[in-house]
Amino acid sequence: MNQTEFNEFFKVHSRNVDNSNSLGFWKLTDEIIETYLLDNMTKRDNVTVVDFGGGTGRWLLMLDKYFTNSKFIIVDLSADMMAQAKKKLNAGTYKNNVELMASDISAIKELKDNKADYIISTYNPLSFVNDPQLAINEAFRILKWGGRAMITVQGYYNALYSKVNNSLADHEELNLLFKDKKVQWNPSVPSLWQLAKSDMEKMFVNSGFKDISSYGIACVTQPQGEDFDPENSQLGSLSKKLNEDEAFYSTLLRIELNIGRNPDAVDRGMNIMTLGTK
Repeated sequence: MNQTEFNEFFKVHSRNVDNSNSLGFWKLTDEIIETYLLDNMTKRDNVTVVDFGGGTGRWLLMLDKYFTNSKFIIVDLSADMMAQAKKKLNAGTYKNNVELMASDISAIKELKDNKADYIISTYNPLSFVNDPQLAINEAFRILKWGGRAMITVQGYYNALYSKVNNSLADHEELNLLFKDKKVQWNPSVPSLWQLAKSDMEKMFVNSGFKDISSYGIACVTQPQGEDFDPENSQLGSLSKKLNEDEAFYSTLLRIELNIGRNPDAVDRGMNIMTLGTK
């Protein structure tokens, strides 16, 4: 994508993303992601966590309460997203030390080799980069030996399903997605990478990672009007039920966590989180 498309999307997104978990679907996927992250971040004192595409800092703020004496580094290329993160930092919102770093996640010159204990990347900054392999390579370079990367991307097979069944996409768009693994979800969103579990795990292998595995995120649920609504104001019927029915929410969370850990079901996920150890 070009820089103008990138800037325009995140200019709007930065104003509303911190309110996304007021919508039931995003609240559910937040809890799924948080569970997967914490399952793989067992050391939580005196560590360095780098958030690739960390934007407004909302994810490191969510994780902040679980860590002590640690350093968080938010890496993001969007000035508008980083401005929101700076507001949190200036307000003293975090109890751990936080640094903001303006950079493309594919080439983070400010970070030295073997720096981080953990690298996280949630809600798919990898889908926005020009070359996903370069970003995975950077994660490997920056991690300490024994460090762990947890990186998400938009799921390829879910994208095909959604474009056929939810969007009734025309044949040209479907052919492009099938062939190139890229899609534009709506006019306000740049064309984004849609990758399979095998694509992600191959890139992790290419970078040198070991102990590679993947989780599916939202394998049986799908967003409705909430998906890429830049204002985060649309409330679909699923989000409404998740907001209002606590038993439904807890049951669906349990099902999603169970299915998302099943290697045979990972590719059904709206997003795919791939993990690897350096």
